[in-house]
Amino acid sequence: MKIAAYVRVSTDDQNEERQMRAIREAYGESDSELDWYCDLGESGASTSREEYQRLRAHVTEYDLVVAHELDRLGRSFADLAGFVEELREHDVDIDLVNQPIGTVDQDDWMAEMMLNMMMVFADAERKMIRSRVQEGIDGAIAKGKRVGRPPFGYTVEDGFLQQVPSEYVRAQNFIREVRKGREKRSTARFFEIPPSKMRSILQRAEENYDIPFDNDQWRIERAQVEAGKKNLRPLADQNSN
Repeated sequence: MKIAAYVRVSTDDQNEERQMRAIREAYGESDSELDWYCDLGESGASTSREEYQRLRAHVTEYDLVVAHELDRLGRSFADLAGFVEELREHDVDIDLVNQPIGTVDQDDWMAEMMLNMMMVFADAERKMIRSRVQEGIDGAIAKGKRVGRPPFGYTVEDGFLQQVPSEYVRAQNFIREVRKGREKRSTARFFEIPPSKMRSILQRAEENYDIPFDNDQWRIERAQVEAGKKNLRPLADQNSN
C-alpha cells in the first residue's frame, strides 16, 4: 500500500513531530512506508501551501492519504470537500488518525457520517460565497450601475448566480499560483483563463473565489523569483502524475 502522510504546523513554536509520531504509530515505524508532505509555518486558511498542492498533484499515485486531524489539511470546507471528492474519484482512501473521520474502515458508520457532515458544511460555504457575489451584483444594479456578464466561474440560471465548477476551480488555481510570484499572463494561459478575465479575477479574488490576493505582495514575490531567490517548479510538472 502506498501512503501519503500530510503534516502542517502554522508557527515555528509548534512541533511537527507530534503529528508525525501519531501517524507512524498508526501506519508503521519506518519512513520507508510513508511519503511525507510537510508544510511548516503555514496557515491552514491558505490553500496555496506548496506541499499541500504537491500532494494534490500526485494524489493518484497513492492508495491512502493520512493526516493527524482535519484542520491540518485546511480550514476551508469548500476546498476540503473538493479534495475529498478527488480522492473518491480515484479510489484513494483518507484517514485522520486523531479523529473519527475517514474511509478506511468501510464498516465505520461514524467516520462516514462525519465525512458527509463535512460535505454539507462545504456546500453551505459555497452557497455563502455565491450569495456574497450575488449581493454585490444586486447592490450595483440598485445604484444604477451597469452590470455585464457574471464573473468568470459563474453563470446565471433563473436570475441567480451559479458556480461553474470547472471554471471556478481553474480561477482558484490561477490565483494560488500567481500568489507565489508567477508571471500573470503565462499562468492565465496555462489555466485557460481568457486574458480579458485575468485582471477582474485577481481584483476580486477574495470576494468571488475566497482566496485573498494582494498585488503589492505579488510584486515582492515576483521580484524574488526574477532575482533567482525563489524557485518555482514548472506548472506542467506540478500537474503531472
